[in-house]
Amino acid sequence: MDKPYYPYRPISSIDALARTLGVVPKLLCDLADDPASSYVKFTIFSKNGKQRDVYEPKYELKRLQKRINSRIFELVIFPSYLQGGIKDVEFPRDYIENSKIHAGSGALVSVDIKDFYNSIREPSVLSIFKNFFSFPDDVSCLLTRLVMLEGRVPQGACTSSYVANLIFHNSEYSLVSKFRAKGLAYSRLLDDVTVSATKPISQEESTLAIKSIAAMARKHDLRLNSKKTKVERSDDINADYAVTGVWVGHGVPKLRKDERRHIRHLVYICEKEYAKDCFSVEYHSLWNRVSGQVSKLTRLKHAQAKSLRERMGNILPKYDFQAKAKIIYECSRLLRRPVSSHKKIGVINNYRRLIYSIGILSRTDRSTAKALRRQLVERFAGVPSKAEMWS
Repeated sequence: MDKPYYPYRPISSIDALARTLGVVPKLLCDLADDPASSYVKFTIFSKNGKQRDVYEPKYELKRLQKRINSRIFELVIFPSYLQGGIKDVEFPRDYIENSKIHAGSGALVSVDIKDFYNSIREPSVLSIFKNFFSFPDDVSCLLTRLVMLEGRVPQGACTSSYVANLIFHNSEYSLVSKFRAKGLAYSRLLDDVTVSATKPISQEESTLAIKSIAAMARKHDLRLNSKKTKVERSDDINADYAVTGVWVGHGVPKLRKDERRHIRHLVYICEKEYAKDCFSVEYHSLWNRVSGQVSKLTRLKHAQAKSLRERMGNILPKYDFQAKAKIIYECSRLLRRPVSSHKKIGVINNYRRLIYSIGILSRTDRSTAKALRRQLVERFAGVPSKAEMWS
């Protein structure tokens, strides 16, 4: 299938939308009328030090956006060339699955859409609800306001990745069909677009592919990031030849030798730091980062992944006496909370955080950890799961 498909009847009115989302119409309108008051802005920094603003929805809007996802967006059947931010149990999608589409290719064309989320404008989002879902104008306008902030798609809102996937709903499928007719493979992981060929392609062919993607983006006032546009050959030893961070020079995605060597060195550093102080906050953070890198090796089925995971298992972070006392104190406070507060988001988050901490505590004091966990689980027997909390 080359085109996203929504297999259900359109939502016909705002009242029907409210019923679909399990809220009253007034709440929909109130949140849509003043979205700015429903976000918390914070700044994060990338590895290269670049600053980026992220907007976290507050509880009511976040709950509503989660329902827009589960009751509207996640019902869409997405084609396989869309690989980012899509919940799909049957055909999982992520950066590694994306790289598999291009593994073993002879040429890569890599394109990045510049400032993607921030550059998506209201007419493009409105078109998704009006022309793709075929919702009436009032429903489409309301939903557009619920997933946008100050005329832009906010990075941090859970609905934003689905908006990004559907932004080219009326043009991307035809571009993919043209590429396939020429023997080219296409995929997009949100703002990262990749086109590959089994054999090296001419400069004219690669230029035409880039121009075709740029033309599709221009229809929505989006531009390509020329600094990140690359054309590579698999036989070029100096080329990265990677798709979303994974090397695809062979028939299956892998990490290059230097990256695998770097991960092994990180595990070695972890072992040295464990011997110095396995209780520190810094060591906990280091272990988590390195564990994530080892997990990447496991996902890609590298031979050394098993031994590295075993080594990481021998140097698990631990809690000292001070951290243990803090956990006991926080558990006693949480256990005193009235049952009527157990479904509050802050209480649920504290409960889950403490259950996680108790798991770490069990590495040094199993009996205390077991007792604390039993008390919490019994006291919070009715706490909803994450899915239930937002449903």
